Amino acid sequence: MNVGDLIPTPAEVLAGQGMAGRANLPERIRTLLDSALDIFSQLAEPRGLMQDLPFSDFEQIYDGNGMNSHEGPVPMIVPKAEGLALFAATLGDSLITKSSELFAKGGAALGFMLDAVNSSGAERLGRQMCLRFLDFLPKEKRQAKDLRAQYYSPGHCGWHMSGQEKLFRGLNPEEIGITLNARWVMQPVKSISGILVAAELDAQRFQPAFSFCKQCKEHKCIKRFLLLESEN
Repeated sequence: MNVGDLIPTPAEVLAGQGMAGRANLPERIRTLLDSALDIFSQLAEPRGLMQDLPFSDFEQIYDGNGMNSHEGPVPMIVPKAEGLALFAATLGDSLITKSSELFAKGGAALGFMLDAVNSSGAERLGRQMCLRFLDFLPKEKRQAKDLRAQYYSPGHCGWHMSGQEKLFRGLNPEEIGITLNARWVMQPVKSISGILVAAELDAQRFQPAFSFCKQCKEHKCIKRFLLLESEN
């Protein structure tokens, strides 16, 4: 996987920090951002893993140990999909280690900025996994009108975090250095996992009006769908 494809733009990082479109950005912030982006380009070690998921196995994987929300977009979209896959991907340990070192040695400002860059880089990592999934689909499925791939992860959109357990058993992300702790949190922390769903764009539209949406502060589903719409 090419690190260059994962380096976020300054605008992406600032948007993730609530500074989207901010004019007259202080020079100190710009310097910190430039330094963090440079560290990211040097230390990112992206690795990814995916595996086809038969439609017949979806409910078993998605079960969430019976703790999923009674509603959610994923079970609505999957029946309309052209293909499914399990996936996991990581930016590696070095970036997280560097960020922790900065916080521990008095470089909290740069450490905070690097963490923001890492988060934006992880979003790009998820997008790259989606694009690779499309490339691996059989030719006849890739010919579907407006075909797009999106990813959904345990802990979001009604899928309980405990869903990581079955996902990990089915995929074995330990092969690429990702482990799961007792609270279902992945290590390294800038790692992502879930289900890749390839479907026509219209099939992936949904209103973020589920009961759990009120507690969501990030609304990444909206941002990711807008990105899908912009893709050719």
